[in-house]
Amino acid sequence: MSEDTTSRKTDSAGLENIRRASDAVEKSTTSIALEKILERWRTVGAIVVLAVTSVLLYQVDNYLSIDVQVFGGITILMLGYFLATLRTDIRME
Repeated sequence: MSEDTTSRKTDSAGLENIRRASDAVEKSTTSIALEKILERWRTVGAIVVLAVTSVLLYQVDNYLSIDVQVFGGITILMLGYFLATLRTDIRME
């Protein structure tokens, strides 16, 4: 009796993994990318806030001050990091 129960658990776990794998295969690259972007909404929000801050500082100062350069540089670095990790995550799916 215990062997029968164990084999049922093993079979159902195997079927569940197959269903998950088939679902992953059916997803398009665009849907995977959107899913990953939504998972990282905080990072996207931080990039947007930094970009807006850079633009507003530039409009206030009317030249590339140190503050504008620092905020712009951090924005570019975060955007590069975000795109690199997004690319690797999409490849892994």
